[in-house]
Amino acid sequence: MTPSPSVLLAGHVTLDRHGTALVPGGAVTYCALAYAGLGARVRVVSAAGPDFPAAALGSAEVAFEPAFEPAGPPGGSSLPVARRGPGRGGPAAATTTTFENLYDAAGRRTQRVLAAAPALDPAHIPPAWREADLLHLAPILAEVDLAAFRRAVRARFTGLGVQGWVRRLEPDGAVSQPRWEPGREELAGVDAAVLGEDDLEGQGDLVGRLARHVPVVAFTHGRRGCEVIVRGRTWKVGIHPAREVDPTGAGDVFSAGFFLALAGGAPPAEAARLGAAAASICVEGLGPSALARVAEARARAALVPLLDD
Repeated sequence: MTPSPSVLLAGHVTLDRHGTALVPGGAVTYCALAYAGLGARVRVVSAAGPDFPAAALGSAEVAFEPAFEPAGPPGGSSLPVARRGPGRGGPAAATTTTFENLYDAAGRRTQRVLAAAPALDPAHIPPAWREADLLHLAPILAEVDLAAFRRAVRARFTGLGVQGWVRRLEPDGAVSQPRWEPGREELAGVDAAVLGEDDLEGQGDLVGRLARHVPVVAFTHGRRGCEVIVRGRTWKVGIHPAREVDPTGAGDVFSAGFFLALAGGAPPAEAARLGAAAASICVEGLGPSALARVAEARARAALVPLLDD
């Protein structure tokens, strides 16, 4: 039997405010659940405070930095959590990165950060985790150093969630998007990247600049599908119909399905069909709640149209 692919995810988990409720989120939360539901073995490198429920990451193994005692599931059981011992790191994170996400009628999102955890240090990745079939770098506020994590992990395939490198936290909690200018050296070893329309504000021709240095780039357009750019050639891929409840995390789940399929050898357009199918399931519940059904994406993928060959 073929072993399950191993995935190492790096980025902040979050709490996302929906009215008066705080729902676990962040790209790594959505991606961890999506990867696990699609059959991968998942490890997460992140940072959070004790208010973040580690059980929200499902079956993933977790290394939090700095160490903290996460809220366990009812009954006293706990997930595998790698913690740094005394004298091997800084003080515990005071809080989990917390977002308020607001959407207008067109689905455009406005974000405000209510709290932020510290940046991640690749030196604290557990040694046994430093080889992976798939390394997925998924920051939300520039908390991951791209080149440093690439050097620290030996991965067969590396995927990049672009949003975390184009966003910065302002003193008033607003999220700005200073221009990101990654060069060939910074992107060396990256096999694929995913970005959405929201990521382009203030970025000029970021899609084209990425496509010059990254072999496969997916540019997502929400309900209008995505474009997949492979060394100058572009495919257009549609969506699977969904009963949308909450669009948060859809792009992250797309990237998980997309990268997992690419790492397994699927052609880029077919990988995008799996990503689109997984995203269609994500939007059908509040926060990541619908991802318990994400395995259905493999059947849905066949129904995602290729709009242009």
